[in-house]
Amino acid sequence: MKNRSQGLPLNVIVLAIIAILVLVFLILIFTGGLGRFTTGISSTGPTTQQINSTQCAEYAGTVLSEIESSTDPNTQIDLFSSSSYCSYSCYNTYPQSFTLSNGSTIVCNSGGCQLDGQGSNLCSATG
Repeated sequence: MKNRSQGLPLNVIVLAIIAILVLVFLILIFTGGLGRFTTGISSTGPTTQQINSTQCAEYAGTVLSEIESSTDPNTQIDLFSSSSYCSYSCYNTYPQSFTLSNGSTIVCNSGGCQLDGQGSNLCSATG
């Protein structure tokens, strides 16, 4: 005569595990824990500031090329004022200086962009 040990059938164990997982998932949903989990996952990429800084670096390079393509300081200022660097207020996240053909410098920082660091913001008309 064989002695059989008493135990839970395998399908009962599998169903119990599934029920526990569903219960944990429901608890996470109702306590807001799932939101913290998904926020942690989505924050692994670059930050908005990093993306803006990268984009602004490209805009600064573009406006520098445009400025260098002209020898008239007034045209250079117009090119600068209408640039994406100004339009997107890149001076806030990516401070930069641009030298004009007459030796003047457009200085950009969180306060805006001024000719030789003085006067009104050259980007104020577009930003």
